[in-house]
Amino acid sequence: MHRRIRSSAQSPLANRRRRLRSGVDPEDERMCWICLTGDEEQPARRDWVHPCRCRGTNKWVHEACLSRWVDEKQILAPDVPVTCTQCRTEYIIVMPSLWRFDALLERLDKSYGRLCPSVLMGILAATVYFSAVTYGALTLLELAGYETGMRLLQEDPTLLMILLPSVPTALLLGRMVRWDDTLIRWLRRHNRLGVPADQLDAAGEPLPGAPLDDEYFDEVEHDLPGSDVQLAGGTLASEHLGRASSSFCIALSLPTLAVILGQSLFGGVYEESKLLGILLGGVTFAAAKGLASVYLRQAQYQRKRQRFVVNYTPENISRFTRHTNRGPNPVQRQ
Repeated sequence: MHRRIRSSAQSPLANRRRRLRSGVDPEDERMCWICLTGDEEQPARRDWVHPCRCRGTNKWVHEACLSRWVDEKQILAPDVPVTCTQCRTEYIIVMPSLWRFDALLERLDKSYGRLCPSVLMGILAATVYFSAVTYGALTLLELAGYETGMRLLQEDPTLLMILLPSVPTALLLGRMVRWDDTLIRWLRRHNRLGVPADQLDAAGEPLPGAPLDDEYFDEVEHDLPGSDVQLAGGTLASEHLGRASSSFCIALSLPTLAVILGQSLFGGVYEESKLLGILLGGVTFAAAKGLASVYLRQAQYQRKRQRFVVNYTPENISRFTRHTNRGPNPVQRQ
């Protein structure tokens, strides 16, 4: 107890109050705003500076403390001027002059640091562009045939260098057309369950403990990370890696799947008009995949809509749980 009282009496704030009561001018009192120590705690310190327009005790700081603080700021933002957090005054930091050779090396290092990100972005852009051109050429050879495709590539290569990269771009953008969302909204428009009127307050908001309605489960499905609904208004970067790679692969494999389905399901049409057969195959794949996605989402929606929690009793434990590590049995409401 005595040690605690002594330490509190020697704290910087207590010393400041004592000096104020004794009539000492606050301008004459020095206390570092970083380490919160003053002349009474460290009388041997002589590295006091006032680097900004602050007044009172806030203007004083140890040069060593300030140097460490400046280093922390410059590590996060090397090119941003360091300013006072209170008065926003920019600190006047004087650096020793460099020799000509040292200054040349420093300028080269800064130029190298500014140039390399641009070079890297250019290399990545060129890699993506030539990959798109290669994919577009392979798609053209697959859809039009080798002989016809090579003839088209040789007739006007400049035009094809502009059109070929648009093939994967169009396929990826086509993934953003979510007609299955429109179909699901149409299916859920009928027989919707809302919160009963006796469970609403005067403002029309659900009371605590009110039953969950269909609107709540729609919002939960929309907010699920990586859900198909989020793809409608976002890009591949907003999805999880697994779903993004799935969308990417499905989009780029559409021409190959269209050719396979066109040959197998529409053989007669494919022999008379190859383009029409491929188009029918692509439409069939898109329709089958969209309907399967609608069915799966509706099944998951209804399953979550009908879930319930039972009391933790020995009877329910033996009835609904397994004696292995696989978790509870999937059950349905009876």
